[in-house]
Amino acid sequence: MRAVSSVPYVLLAALLGACSAPAAPDHPDASSPDAMLADARGPVGCGAPSGTLHAQSLALGDGIEDRVYWLHVPASYDCTAPSPLLVDFHGTAGSDPEEAYQTDALIALSEQRGFIAVRPRSRSSNEGGQSIYRWDQNPGDLARNATFAKHLVADLEQRYAIDPARVYASGFSSGSNMTAQFLRDASSPFHGLAPIAGGLWSTAAALPSLAAGPRVWMSTGYRDYLWPDARSLAARLVAAGLPGDHLVVRHTGGGHDLYAWQFAELWSFLDGGERPVEGSLAPAWRRESLPSPTDVIAVVPEAGGLLAAGAQGHVWQRDAAGVWTLAVTPGSTGDHAALCATVAGTALVGGQYEVALRTGATWSTPRGLPDYGLLGRGWANTAVCRDDGSIVVAGYWSAAVTGNGGQSWSELGVPSQFPGVNAQLAGRAQSPGGATVLVGYYDYIGRAAAGSGTTTAVDHASSAEWWNAVAAVAGGRFWVVGDDGAILASTDDGLTWAAQASGTTANLYGVHFADARHGAAVGLHGTVVVTADGGEHWTARPVGLDRFLGGVVVAATAITVVGEGGLVATSAR
Repeated sequence: MRAVSSVPYVLLAALLGACSAPAAPDHPDASSPDAMLADARGPVGCGAPSGTLHAQSLALGDGIEDRVYWLHVPASYDCTAPSPLLVDFHGTAGSDPEEAYQTDALIALSEQRGFIAVRPRSRSSNEGGQSIYRWDQNPGDLARNATFAKHLVADLEQRYAIDPARVYASGFSSGSNMTAQFLRDASSPFHGLAPIAGGLWSTAAALPSLAAGPRVWMSTGYRDYLWPDARSLAARLVAAGLPGDHLVVRHTGGGHDLYAWQFAELWSFLDGGERPVEGSLAPAWRRESLPSPTDVIAVVPEAGGLLAAGAQGHVWQRDAAGVWTLAVTPGSTGDHAALCATVAGTALVGGQYEVALRTGATWSTPRGLPDYGLLGRGWANTAVCRDDGSIVVAGYWSAAVTGNGGQSWSELGVPSQFPGVNAQLAGRAQSPGGATVLVGYYDYIGRAAAGSGTTTAVDHASSAEWWNAVAAVAGGRFWVVGDDGAILASTDDGLTWAAQASGTTANLYGVHFADARHGAAVGLHGTVVVTADGGEHWTARPVGLDRFLGGVVVAATAITVVGEGGLVATSAR
């Protein structure tokens, strides 16, 4: 669910980067008049309002001022059987931020699993004439908001039958940082935490020992600009001694966003300790051995074999005999989502704020990218090695072009649908005719004609939060894939687009075509769909393992997929 009115502010504001308060009221002592009155009235929470309650107010919620929250109490609520509670911290947004992201999905899961859901509203300030809500928007906000969250839980426990041992917190984007604050809070009411699309932004103090810590479920995509914060938090959790059975880090190949499937998985783990079931490799697939295996995020064909890139700076090559070797990029520790290669042997890998180029068999030292957007440093989500020898690298709010092996760069304009805001980019491809298609967040599909230095947003009939990858073949044929199994195809060099039915609702992260008829797309939960008629019909061929797949190459006789945990698998085309 998108909040259209909030999106322009999220695009701009989500990147920009303690007051004393009275204690929350305690539950009444068993011998107090309040407790005896409660006993006379019956169980706590009988007769309390249910359903969805908007813009509720908690007087002096943070000890200083009244605060606002959203609440959903499921129809199954029973005051004689204490319910679990999920406190979900919203991401950066404009008005009504607590209802800006996946509200319908949260309500549906609350009804299905029987928990009470509450979303506090952060404080705000004025940016560019608009109110922007973020958990650390003003000095001292994090401490005030932690107090607000605890006061809110205590207030709800007095008005509803809530099981204090089943109280959890989750948060998206800015809300992930808010959620992670409670890792340091000995008085935290939360027995499980789920930071999504981000992590703990401050590194000023080490985490306390978490040997008896809460369950933590994390999910941030490799193409998310807050992935470095998530990666850092995961490492700090391990260093703090959080037991392995208390931690799930759910990797994806996606960008910055919140999804319904994340709520379902985090709830199953936080409340029941249920981890994703690994599964086993399907009979149609054969596993290949990868040296120094780690998550593989992208793969492309090159002369005589394949080139793959992944986490922690890893790059691998497969020769014509099918043997993989590790190609070291000196000094690189980035997680490489950007990858391209030419038949002449030139190649580029990029991850987050760096790229490395290969000429012949030699890789350059990783180097930074110019930034034409808002991050301060160029971000590499995708790359295309053009036929004329130039290379395009694109990411968040910025794209750059080099014609001399990275010695110098110039800007490739990528204006989005929103005036004054560049696109957030995830995928790219160039047709043999010279047109380049770039895709990304909020339905963005942009096209640059051969030789052009600027993309133009292209209208299309389908919809996806993220379009994640592009494939191109001769004859002006393009395919793009994205969230919820969405696929679009173009037969006129990217000028117009038509939807194709993939047969899956899983997010798709990679696509490749060997020719105008034979192609495959891959994505979340080991999803693979294949076509032999240019996408008129797609057929499922899952790998059988519940891992994300980041890339695919379709050759004359085989399909190769790569993904999480060093997975490389092949199947007959």
